Amino acid sequence: MAMGFFNKSRIKATPILLTACMALASGPSLQAAMTCPVRLSDGKIDQGTISISFMNSGKTPIRELRLDCSPLQGRKSTRVDCHSESGVFYPGTQYSLRFAYSGKGSNAIEMSVESVRLQDGTIWTSTQDQPCRPLKIVSK
Repeated sequence: MAMGFFNKSRIKATPILLTACMALASGPSLQAAMTCPVRLSDGKIDQGTISISFMNSGKTPIRELRLDCSPLQGRKSTRVDCHSESGVFYPGTQYSLRFAYSGKGSNAIEMSVESVRLQDGTIWTSTQDQPCRPLKIVSK
């Protein structure tokens, strides 16, 4: 008779326990922030053009990379969208980008990753997840 009681309780408790576990696992406030999936490794400014090297340091291919720039001269300036690049950037591979930069008279900038869209649709952002290490670029 005691066995019947425990079996009924276990059957009723299973959906409740399963629901509680799913709620805990899916809650955004309880999930750890995603680490930065990009490592900016090298950069150069030359006559209005920026060249950078980066690596996908995550485990999933990247579909889009958005970068911001901030001039390093004088007073503290705000970050501005600098460049967006679409493609497929595989993990562990070094890539190079070259693009025009209209930062007039700026010979030193700090570049950082603003957001990344991964192949599985996940979007990493520097404001919601763990920020990437910025890259300081000085023209030579």
